[in-house]
Amino acid sequence: MKTVLLTFIALIVFFLLNDTANAQGSTYLLVKKNTTNKTSLKVYNRQQAAQLVKRRFHGKVLKVNKQTVNGNSGYKVKLIKKNGHIVSVLVDAKSGQVIGGK
Repeated sequence: MKTVLLTFIALIVFFLLNDTANAQGSTYLLVKKNTTNKTSLKVYNRQQAAQLVKRRFHGKVLKVNKQTVNGNSGYKVKLIKKNGHIVSVLVDAKSGQVIGGK
């Protein structure tokens, strides 16, 4: 009788631990799913937008603001070129495309 009772308790503990492990695994999958959405962006922050525009136009970045570009998140970057012209361009964060500034 004692052996049956101990076996029964061991089975209950096993199933409780197994359910807890499965719940933690589900949480991990949700976190992993949310992080994969971020990897679809080409430009993650203001600094990357500024670097991209600076390399393209060879000027000094004056200002970077968050802005919607083509329905996606993006940035408006204002810079002064070496010839003194001030240029404002848009950077689509999803595609990395620079729009404007010709």
